[in-house]
Amino acid sequence: MRVARSRHPEYAHLWTADIPGVELFQAHLVRHRFGKHFHESYTIGFNDGGQGYCDYRGERLLNHRGNFNLLNPGEVHTGAADAPEGWWFRNLYLSIPLVEQSLAQINQSCRGLPSLKIPTARDAQLEQAFNQLFQALAQPTHRLAQQSCLLALIARLFDAGETVPRRGNETVVIATVCTYLETHYAEDTSIEDLANRVGLSPFYLIRSFRQQMGLPPHSYQRQIRLLRAKRALATDQPLSEIALATGFYDQSHLNRVFKQAFATTPGQYRQRCRQGSSVQDA
Repeated sequence: MRVARSRHPEYAHLWTADIPGVELFQAHLVRHRFGKHFHESYTIGFNDGGQGYCDYRGERLLNHRGNFNLLNPGEVHTGAADAPEGWWFRNLYLSIPLVEQSLAQINQSCRGLPSLKIPTARDAQLEQAFNQLFQALAQPTHRLAQQSCLLALIARLFDAGETVPRRGNETVVIATVCTYLETHYAEDTSIEDLANRVGLSPFYLIRSFRQQMGLPPHSYQRQIRLLRAKRALATDQPLSEIALATGFYDQSHLNRVFKQAFATTPGQYRQRCRQGSSVQDA
């Protein structure tokens, strides 16, 4: 054991997500040690930095940066830092009913309890799916984005979704979904709502939509929101009202997403547009 005092403070945060059946955990451990314990949920852990270890099934597994720790419900294990700088990691805890429901939405039939095959893994696609879901759950994000990210993660974890049959009318179906999202862009739509409207499974709808449109439904809806907000910036409507009217949680949410998309804030865009109009009028 090589743990010494770290210059970084030790912390641990555990909280529930907006999606029922999901908890998030983020920590930097230096001295704290977890004794033998287990979780009633699936543990999807990602190691962000430093190094930790886990005693599991009679073995000591080292948790290196960039590795996943994958545990099924009821698996007894320990955990502690194993480096002078400590151990940074994030966990997602997914309940059994949530996993079973999600696999059903992916059209994946299961006999018995779905099982994660290996306790540790390094997987770039899984890492991307994990980061997208963790970010979507850790900050204000609409249901459609959260649910889409959750299905993507579970599909990768359980190798599901590769054998979904084609329907043959995807072009018409996707056009219907686009029209609905363009009309109801400000609503907090769920993936179940969209799937039920067109008679597809949620996962197959997301995959077909991405194939045809180049981005998933939640990103398409966000883009429509941004375009509507951008159009509204030509008026004198307050930014806070524009944010709420176009489906954002508040003005800061609009600012963050708008700047990410256009590399400028809504206020800066409005100011530059008005300056351009003044020059033209002169």
